[in-house]
Amino acid sequence: MDARKRGFTLIELLVVIAIIAILAAILFPVFARAREKARTASCQNNLKQLAPAMAIYRSDNDGGMPMDYYQIIGSTTYIRWLHVIYGYVNSDEVFQCPSKPTKMDTDWVPPYQTLGPYSSYYYCHYYLAAESESDVKDTTGTIMLMDGWFKDDCDQDWIRGMFTSPQANATVMANWVNGDWRDTYYVNREILANMRRHNDGVNAAYYDGHVKRINRATPADFTPALD
Repeated sequence: MDARKRGFTLIELLVVIAIIAILAAILFPVFARAREKARTASCQNNLKQLAPAMAIYRSDNDGGMPMDYYQIIGSTTYIRWLHVIYGYVNSDEVFQCPSKPTKMDTDWVPPYQTLGPYSSYYYCHYYLAAESESDVKDTTGTIMLMDGWFKDDCDQDWIRGMFTSPQANATVMANWVNGDWRDTYYVNREILANMRRHNDGVNAAYYDGHVKRINRATPADFTPALD
């Protein structure tokens, strides 16, 4: 009787490898979605801190919302909305979506030499910055903050489109959420995929403070009037 141990044949090894590959192909997307779901919850927690900060700012400024950016009087230095509400949160991390953090600049504290992106989130200022609390009729249906898009090499190109585009009206912002790049400004599919980063959805904070994930939007979602 041959006492030698019988090893695996090449065919058997290939079958095992094929089975492992099939299982990996099935399980990896599941794990990726589960990981992204956890990041989605963390991102929503950030927005749940930023939304009250905006409300406190309104309370301290006669019901007015911050502008998207400001030029400091007597200088060439600019600051943005996140700088003026920073004192209400006192955290750099709360401005960063875990799925797509921005490049943080060491010049976060005064004198804020650049506008910088600094935040993963877009402030829907086109309508809100000019309004007071009494002007916002649809508080539960008006998006105030949401996941934003930007280029990975955002040294200069960040300033185009997402932050200061003159075309960022309600229709354009809805197009961003919907992944429709055709009528937007300096945008392509890859960039908008960065925005729809939560399993093809976008986290949004509404004027009244509630936060939810959305994958579709209409222009009415960005206007303060009753829809």
